[in-house]
Amino acid sequence: MSAPGGRLVRLAGTPYEIGVAMGRHLGPRLERNIARYLAGRAPHVASTPERRRDALNWLRTLPERYQQEYEGLAAGAGLALERVAEWPYIEVSDAGGCSSALVELDGQVWVARNNDWLLPELWGYASVKAVRGRIPALTFGMEGDVFSGTGVNQQRLWLHHHYLPAVGALPDGARWPCHVWLVEALETCSNLADVEALLASVPRDGAMLLFAVDGKNNARALYQCEYASYRAVDVTERWLMGGNHRLVGEEHGADADSQRRCDRLQTLVSTLDEAQSGARSPAGALRKILADDGVEARAGDSVTVYANVACPATGELWYTWGGHPAASAGRWERLEWPWQD
Repeated sequence: MSAPGGRLVRLAGTPYEIGVAMGRHLGPRLERNIARYLAGRAPHVASTPERRRDALNWLRTLPERYQQEYEGLAAGAGLALERVAEWPYIEVSDAGGCSSALVELDGQVWVARNNDWLLPELWGYASVKAVRGRIPALTFGMEGDVFSGTGVNQQRLWLHHHYLPAVGALPDGARWPCHVWLVEALETCSNLADVEALLASVPRDGAMLLFAVDGKNNARALYQCEYASYRAVDVTERWLMGGNHRLVGEEHGADADSQRRCDRLQTLVSTLDEAQSGARSPAGALRKILADDGVEARAGDSVTVYANVACPATGELWYTWGGHPAASAGRWERLEWPWQD
């Protein structure tokens, strides 16, 4: 399986072997991408020896599976591990401005997802990884990403998350960034019960809305997750949607821009059957909604950097690349389902 412009890669083996293969594939481009992202993500933070040491120390707090992939990535690209560790270390847990919906159409559950962030020219890549002893998974993000906020696995489990402003005190002990937690879930979970068990057992370093679809039975869920707890949003309509504000609990609401995007998304999704009228496929209708002026992020530093439309039950997968903002100006491509059932 391939995508135009080398936007998709397939890798298999141990975590270290996968990292080496990706590092060799990227070569000097990895250093350029890291430098570009760090400069745009945190322009006032210098890449000093002390910072690189802190990044390496942080990497050593993650599970061995991810440490090994970063070690391979650095070796394959000929970079110091401390330098590669700076890339994920720069992230914080209170960022993003995304819009998403889980929608039941023609008896199937569909996903529509806009990911809004910085530096859109670095996004729009996908990786299929078969880590030995784990569930193979397809993830979307930047070129060479180990972690991701969006993906689907061979068990037809789709997961993506939006960051939420965190509340309360951080729990003691080991905590995983949400994008680390999501990759772990894709590689170890087969259904929503597995996802809930992982949410309950592994604390995060931030809050998130987690969108989940099990394509094996068209089960869907939207979880509002705090550092070490979660609650499911009630399914009262044929759609579930969210942005970057809480949907349940005493602390929910308030973010005006997120609420505005979700209101527009709900208006468009709620009339989808009427607007579709048999003339547009579900995927085409959802792509049009994601590109709507009231849903897509188009102004300021943060814009829609990639977008996805998917039906895990049927294996129909769409994503965008090469245009900014992605949903309206990017090139929508359909990917073949990566695995044989």
